[in-house]
Amino acid sequence: MSENKTQNEYLTTTEVAKKLRRHPRTIRDWIVKGTVTERGRVFLDGTKPGKSWLVHPDWLALFEHRIRPLRRADLDLE
Repeated sequence: MSENKTQNEYLTTTEVAKKLRRHPRTIRDWIVKGTVTERGRVFLDGTKPGKSWLVHPDWLALFEHRIRPLRRADLDLE
């Protein structure tokens, strides 16, 4: 696998921002500072091979799963 092909598998912060309907600065903040959730602070994994952050689609999917609100079965019983 060539290095160029591997780099194309990663998303830029702008691409992630479009997918999540957020500002690219917010995506960079999630990588560096994390975001607070019910479970505590969660970080978006990213790599910075140069000046820009890159996010692998698998890392994005895991982040989206981690920031989902907890479902509480006991609330349905009332």
